[in-house]
Amino acid sequence: MTRLFGVSAFTGKVVLVSGAGHPLGRALVRRLASFGAMVVAIDTEAKAMHGLAAHCPDRIETLPLDLADPEACLILGESWGVEPLHLVYDFSALSLRNDSIGKVAERSEGLLSSIAQGLRVGMGRAIVGLPGDDDGAVSGMLGAMVRQWNVALSPAKLHGVMIPQASKHWTATRCTSSGDLMLALSHPITRALSGGGVLKDTSWAEVTGKDEDGGS
Repeated sequence: MTRLFGVSAFTGKVVLVSGAGHPLGRALVRRLASFGAMVVAIDTEAKAMHGLAAHCPDRIETLPLDLADPEACLILGESWGVEPLHLVYDFSALSLRNDSIGKVAERSEGLLSSIAQGLRVGMGRAIVGLPGDDDGAVSGMLGAMVRQWNVALSPAKLHGVMIPQASKHWTATRCTSSGDLMLALSHPITRALSGGGVLKDTSWAEVTGKDEDGGS
């Protein structure tokens, strides 16, 4: 699964992955642990998180939390404090189908507010996965959130990635391709890239030969 150049850059980094129950989240947690990172994986399903930790128990710590719950976010923020945090990957919005736009944003905002101090101290990088909805309402709101939080998190940086067909068709190949993009955005080779922007993940088309609408 390791294709990205210079994976030693992730060795020893403290990483948090939210939405770790999503196929992309699970794959990225395992890859980062294999690169030597210390990974904290967050999702609502405790059983799934325990199974994920079993892949590399000395490098993967799991937290079954619902970040739409303000109390859970408060607990996370108080426990993390100012401990340096180098990388954050937030996929909490990718599996949500019937929630309101506000609920979708709450999870990401709850996470970012909880670990903001750690990201600033670690001068870290955060990547937020944005669902590519049909009318653009959810992704548009989350894109605005990315811009606002990038300013608030300085000197850390925040990037958004638009992910078409985010809730389905996650083959191992697609997980690797999308994961490479996430890792590249947080790799030292892209340190000059300005934060606050939203990129588009094209792996859906690359892997399946289809465009966003399912056409060929």
